[in-house]
Amino acid sequence: MITQASQISILVKDLEEAKQFYTKKLGFIVRDEIEFSPGWKYLTVSPNSANETRLELVKADTPKQKEIIGKQAANQVLIMFLSDDIEKDYLEMKGRGVTFHGEPQNVPGGKGVGFEDLYGNAYDLFQPTSKE
Repeated sequence: MITQASQISILVKDLEEAKQFYTKKLGFIVRDEIEFSPGWKYLTVSPNSANETRLELVKADTPKQKEIIGKQAANQVLIMFLSDDIEKDYLEMKGRGVTFHGEPQNVPGGKGVGFEDLYGNAYDLFQPTSKE
């Protein structure tokens, strides 16, 4: 039985540029950064050390890979990130230069807002309605 996703690969143009975006603008941490051989580096990031799902930033090498950078979900949301304080996260990320598609608003099940990464991949930030 599948119990959870552990890693999602995101194609990027430049590993260092992508690492800076995810850590400096989104506030993620580097989980792994290992150079296995010249030209092949394994780099993962996640929102925090307790988060079990990692994003692997993969440098696109082939023309086909390069072609889909920023369009990995065909202009749909690639990943929905959960927040425990969407207003705070929105203001902090926006202040760091993250491009948002509006402001947090009520959506089914909570509050949400869309944003994009440095290459144009679409993401959602979502805070579920608390169940007290």
